[in-house]
Amino acid sequence: MKDIVEIVVPDTVGKKGSLYIRDKLQKVLYSFIGHESFGGILLFFCVVVAMVIANTSSLSDSYFKFWETKIGFCINDVNYSMSILHFINDVLMSLFFLMVGLEMKREVLYGDLAGFKKVSFSIFAALGGIIIPIIIYVLFNYNTDASKGFGVAMSTDTAFALGVVLLMGKRIPSVIKIFLVTLAVADDLGAVTVIAIFYTEDLQILWIVFSCIIVTALIYLNYKDTKFIFLYFVFGILLWIAVYKSGIHPTVAAVILAFCIPGKTKVSSVYFEKMLKEWQKIDFDEIQQMKEIHTRKKRGFFKKLRDGIKNFIHPSAEKKIDMYRASKYIYILDSIGRYSYAAQNPLLRTEHALQPICAYFIVPLFAFANGGVLINQGIDFLNSGIMWGTIFGLVLGKPLGILIFAYLSERLKISIRPRGLKYSHVLAVGFLAGIGFTMSMFVSGLAYAENDMINISKLSVLIASALAIVFGVIALFFSTKVKEKNGAKNIS
Repeated sequence: MKDIVEIVVPDTVGKKGSLYIRDKLQKVLYSFIGHESFGGILLFFCVVVAMVIANTSSLSDSYFKFWETKIGFCINDVNYSMSILHFINDVLMSLFFLMVGLEMKREVLYGDLAGFKKVSFSIFAALGGIIIPIIIYVLFNYNTDASKGFGVAMSTDTAFALGVVLLMGKRIPSVIKIFLVTLAVADDLGAVTVIAIFYTEDLQILWIVFSCIIVTALIYLNYKDTKFIFLYFVFGILLWIAVYKSGIHPTVAAVILAFCIPGKTKVSSVYFEKMLKEWQKIDFDEIQQMKEIHTRKKRGFFKKLRDGIKNFIHPSAEKKIDMYRASKYIYILDSIGRYSYAAQNPLLRTEHALQPICAYFIVPLFAFANGGVLINQGIDFLNSGIMWGTIFGLVLGKPLGILIFAYLSERLKISIRPRGLKYSHVLAVGFLAGIGFTMSMFVSGLAYAENDMINISKLSVLIASALAIVFGVIALFFSTKVKEKNGAKNIS
């Protein structure tokens, strides 16, 4: 109990508070890496199983028909339904994009994207990893219907990339992991922007206006520092419906909602002073006596029932004192709880709750539903601009764009390269950024209308991701090789 009192002393709030926040954020980051890395392994398993089932003659038809099964509800004359695949891609993946948005905001507020000099290195690297792959893809598909699929060649799958990095163990410095996470966050922001701008058709102005009204309400809740997360989710559901009806892809609504969830609180030393005053009201000797009275004798059920009825009919003086004490300490704990609740961070709470759901359920389910590519012999894969544009865009365009733009941003003194991060590390991370499974598969479903084009695109993403893993592992191996230094192994 002494340690607790020390924590809330006003003179030490600044120092110990900052240490607590730093430790909390480190735990969140490593929790994110842990969930995402295991999620990458689970993703790989789901893709392999989906590919086997989709190309097994006895299971293929059942696999594809199942995802087209309609689910929904009917109230009087109102009947709404959607396919299971549609539900996964639009509804469940909105939770994934909500988590992505929360990660973006967390990194900007607290993490390695806080401050322009720090954020700009990752942003410029991500920008290069978007522009160069798009240029390469467009060159292969210029003036064709496939040119609309440029978004497929520019996305990074954080789960797969982190899974590969962590499989190499302690050989990989933490600065590489952090750079990969921050790069992926900036890359995801670019991907969401591309989806919102280039993959939206038939805009409904009335629903857009309604969406803006809901966003205004969410901003007001943020401004008032409202801690009731369920309110944000209620307005978030309304926003999802409005954005969906407007013609914009509804996952954009999830990202907007994420940026409206508070990431900071208005807690000051006043809260800690009030909590300290409440703690000082507690008589711990009195509490110990109350504990001894309750634990002195172990009574059976019927004896407890008898004593309870007796005390109810003829309450003793001792009982009255116990009730007074109990009421007193319940009030104290309730007061402390209110002050503690005011210090909670809705952003971190929501993100922490969503991480395992997305890593272990939503994204693997998405992979299983979308990863089953039927390899049709009638399709000319090798002469397809979609295939070569996607492969060259992800495998070569990504690392070149990331390396070139990151180097230029530092040379032009726009950004600062993180300490300990070499350009050989940047190149290796660039190769891993070419693993574009989840987001690339997602965009392919939006970009192409014909099933053959979608299948070519998905197969191209799988091939490109496999090559990116191979090149990324090789680059990481040589850029982080173990050196002998003073008789001890040192990783650089």
